[in-house]
Amino acid sequence: MPESQREGGSNQKVKSLIYINGRFMPENRATISPLDSGFLFGEGLFETIRSYQGHPFLLDKHLARLRRGLQRLAIPEPQNLRQSPAIISELLAANELTQDAGVIKLVVSRGDTEISDPDKNLAPTLMIRATQLDLESIRRRQQGMRALIMPWRRDRQNPLLTVKSLSYLENRYGLGEAHRGGFDEGIFLNQEGELCEGSFSNLFLIRDENLLTPPLTAGLLPGITRAFILDTADRLHLDCQETPLYERDIKKCDGAFLTSSLMEMAPLIELSEHKFNLGRTSKLRSTLQETFRKGTS
Repeated sequence: MPESQREGGSNQKVKSLIYINGRFMPENRATISPLDSGFLFGEGLFETIRSYQGHPFLLDKHLARLRRGLQRLAIPEPQNLRQSPAIISELLAANELTQDAGVIKLVVSRGDTEISDPDKNLAPTLMIRATQLDLESIRRRQQGMRALIMPWRRDRQNPLLTVKSLSYLENRYGLGEAHRGGFDEGIFLNQEGELCEGSFSNLFLIRDENLLTPPLTAGLLPGITRAFILDTADRLHLDCQETPLYERDIKKCDGAFLTSSLMEMAPLIELSEHKFNLGRTSKLRSTLQETFRKGTS
C-alpha cells in the first residue's frame, strides 16, 4: 500500500484498519462528513459479505447487486469500486483475518449534499470494513431458530425492496420486535398476505423433499445466498419452486430454513406458531450445507 494512502505511519503495526474514500486509516480515527446523504437520509446501499480464510465468498455477486442498486438510485459508481477486491484483500490481511471467518461491510452513499440541493451530483462515499465473524452466534442459529410473522404488511410495489438500502429502519425495527417477543427473526408478509422474507434473511420451506421459496415478485430482496441455494438445487436436481406462499402453507410443510450471507443457512424450529421436527429434514439440509463447504474451500 502506498505510504500516502495509509494513515498512522509504517513503523508501527496498525490493527483494525478501515477504508474510506481512497484512504486506509484506523477505525477509531475514521470519519464521514455530517452532510453525507447516507447519514442524513439513509441514501445509499450496503453489502455484507462473509470471508473464509481470507477469501470473500460470492464477492462478484455482491458487487453486481450493488451496481444494480446504484443504477436504480442514480448514484454514480465510486471511483475506487473497481479496486474493491484488492482493497478487501488488503483489509483482511491488515486486520489479521486471512485465517479466520470475516465480515466485510461495503457501503456506498451519494456523498456530501446540502438539504436545499438534494439532487446535486457529488462524489459518492465508499467505505469498506473487515472484522471477525462471531462464529458462536452463527452456530447457535444453525442449531435452530424461532421466527414470528410481523404484524404489519409490506407494499410489494415499493421499488426500494429490491435494493439493499441504507434505509434499513423497518428491518431493524422488525428484528427488534422479534427479539422483544422472544424470537430470533421476524418474517414479513406483503399486502396480499404472501410470505416475503425475514428482517435479515430469505425464507425456504421444505415439503416432501422439495424446496419452496417466495418469488421476487412477492416483494423481497434478491438475496445472494438465496440465489446460491437455487443454483445448488438445480445442480443437484432438487425440485425448487419460486412460488407464492401463505401462512396456511406452513403447516403443510415438513420444515423450513433461513439463508443469509453470514449464517449460510439455519433451520427453523418454529414459524408462525407451527413447530418443526428438525430430524425430518436433516438429510436434505445436510446436502445443501455441504455445498457451502465445497464452495468455500
